[in-house]
Amino acid sequence: MNTNSVLYEDRGNYCCLILNREDKCHALNEDMIEEFDHYLKEIEKNDAVRMVELTATGDKFFCAGGDIKSWSAYSALDMGRQWIKHGNEVFDRLRNLSKVTVANINGHAIGGGLELALSCDFRIARPKAKFSTPEVTLGMIPGWMGIERILASVNQSTAREMLLLGRRLDAHQAKDAGLINEVVEKEELAQWFAAKIAEVEKCGPVAVAHIKHLINALTNKNSAYEHQLLAALMSATEDCQSATRAFAEKNSPVFMNK
Repeated sequence: MNTNSVLYEDRGNYCCLILNREDKCHALNEDMIEEFDHYLKEIEKNDAVRMVELTATGDKFFCAGGDIKSWSAYSALDMGRQWIKHGNEVFDRLRNLSKVTVANINGHAIGGGLELALSCDFRIARPKAKFSTPEVTLGMIPGWMGIERILASVNQSTAREMLLLGRRLDAHQAKDAGLINEVVEKEELAQWFAAKIAEVEKCGPVAVAHIKHLINALTNKNSAYEHQLLAALMSATEDCQSATRAFAEKNSPVFMNK
């Protein structure tokens, strides 16, 4: 059994990165982010790779977001300048990868897990997958560019329900909202990826890289610093600290507006 928290599979003309922390719902910690970053740097240098699939082991969770045990241990200052900043740098590396990227969402994508999926060019999901940004229910904000990327992906009313109220979407609601491209059954995945890589190979790799650069340049609102700063400030509030304790103790939070 492979104990690495991120696995790499070479599939010839494309590769697959697999989140492998199933016992923790693939919640992202520092080591996991570092492993992921290492693979992204190697993939960027590999001209044989035309497409990258991102998925996770198991069938219940794609990624439950940032590991609360990791980020709640930071001071407010280090929360911003280390945890949020580094996460945004790695997610941006994925977003700016010169290859076509596909999030194969095998289960629930929550908080930072949804932010990770939104860093890919395309998103497909299993019918039972759920999508949410529950940070507001922890007295926190999405730190890894979640607000910007959700606003860029869905209509205003759905975005506000997700961000302000923590509304959860099922796979079909996510597709209707524009959060994902398709709902794909597990047994149809091999056929779907075979068709997608065939499409990709009909396109010039240099053109793909430059078009991606232009798409990102034209849609980037440059809000990374604001996400970083506000996430750091929020982590220092009494509401956030008490809510994360309540979450760890499996209790409902009581907010004091402090």
